[in-house]
Amino acid sequence: MVTATKAPVFFISHGGPPTMFQPEHPAYQHWRRWGKQVRELHQQGVVRGLVFVSAHWQAEDLDQGVYVNVDERNPLVYDFYGFPDHFYKQKVESSNPSNVSALVLEHLRQSGVQALPVKRGIDHGVWCPLKVAFQKPLLEDLPSDNAESQPASINDPSQLPPALSLTQLSLPASDASLDSLKLGAALRRLRDQGFAIVGGGMSVHNLREAMKAFALVGRGFGALQPTPYSSSFLSALTEAMTAPPASRDEDKWAKAINLDKRQDFLPSHPTPEHFLPALVALGAAHSDEQGTETFALDEGPMGW
Repeated sequence: MVTATKAPVFFISHGGPPTMFQPEHPAYQHWRRWGKQVRELHQQGVVRGLVFVSAHWQAEDLDQGVYVNVDERNPLVYDFYGFPDHFYKQKVESSNPSNVSALVLEHLRQSGVQALPVKRGIDHGVWCPLKVAFQKPLLEDLPSDNAESQPASINDPSQLPPALSLTQLSLPASDASLDSLKLGAALRRLRDQGFAIVGGGMSVHNLREAMKAFALVGRGFGALQPTPYSSSFLSALTEAMTAPPASRDEDKWAKAINLDKRQDFLPSHPTPEHFLPALVALGAAHSDEQGTETFALDEGPMGW
């Protein structure tokens, strides 16, 4: 997270759909606290909307540029498979006013990014954490001694405040770290207009190894455990995301730009799409801002 008087920037690990129903999981509890923070900033007039980039939307059919969702209803995209029926009945109510998506499109184009409108909806990399962050009763409405033990909501929709807009745009087609950093930089000035920039991915995401680990857990072999690659990469990512203020972007990004060259990168991210939103978030911060880490958890192939 980057804190400032302007709207902030966040990178959050969005986890998998089951996390929505695991109130005992530290990430679930973190999402609840994050939702409270966003609501407080919204009530203070600091944040009027969220501009969200997710690991699950990449503009793979474009030579350059990004897509921007212009569907005002923000329908949910259930882009996951093999889960119980109630996973596909979850609702997160939000709005994406046409004047806001038009502003995002215009801003990107003025910043030199080709931006194309498309009606798509929001994928689970966006709405899964929002489902928890904005479920009722809200965290601030609960007694402090009961907040952490509140059961997950299965049947009730979550709802963003009516005046808090939500606009998703895609990652660029390129997997190059610099292109995601530059996309973030192109979004910076939206923060001056009250739009928080949010990158949703995973700090470590090795789905194949995670499936093996979950199978072992299911057979009674305990919880997910840190691995040498996850521990070292999470440490390096934290160091890059919390780099000290600098006078130039190039200096601020020096460690981040080389993360995908590390030996622990490929086991941490066999494909880079869950890593790139972190770079968008870092790029959206000004070089003289200081990032802070508010949550981290090493679960081996699924790092937060």
